[in-house]
Amino acid sequence: ATVEQLRRAHTNELIEYVRHVSERGGGLLDQGDTYVTGESFALACLAAGACTAAVDQIMTSQAQNGFALVRPLGHHAETDRVSGFCSFNNVAVAARHAQVVHKAKRVAIVDFDVHHGNGTQDAFYEDETVLFFSTHQYPFYPGTGHWRDTGRGAGEGTTVNMPFPAGAGAWQWLMVAQVLPLMS
Repeated sequence: ATVEQLRRAHTNELIEYVRHVSERGGGLLDQGDTYVTGESFALACLAAGACTAAVDQIMTSQAQNGFALVRPLGHHAETDRVSGFCSFNNVAVAARHAQVVHKAKRVAIVDFDVHHGNGTQDAFYEDETVLFFSTHQYPFYPGTGHWRDTGRGAGEGTTVNMPFPAGAGAWQWLMVAQVLPLMS
């Protein structure tokens, strides 16, 4: 991903901070667990770029679907801060790419993980053009994603959190399978 593509989802200050620490050889980016090495900025750009490339393939009918299995992760990175091993929010960069380059009017993001995608929720919480749907264990890191968190302002109703208890099984997934078709 280019810096221009990253700026669609992140502040310039965050991008330059990650670049600076990485170019210095690495270090801890936050008070928690997000660490970078000398190669991390370039690798994070490659990960976000793989996601935008997948969007390009799908939006130009060169592929019917895509799944970007990339590291570093992304869904904890907020607009202006790193978190949870995530430097940049790959899916937020890809969603904005779909909107800006391919003129997608609406984007749906389905996040299935044991952790809530707090960074992705942050990016689109007030945005009516992006549906964010998350399944996650609650309360668990990062402690966000309550079912009552549904968006704010123009984005009210476009955030859907499906928190699961620890050890959730098939019946919780069957519930999700029944809800998803209702959202289309």
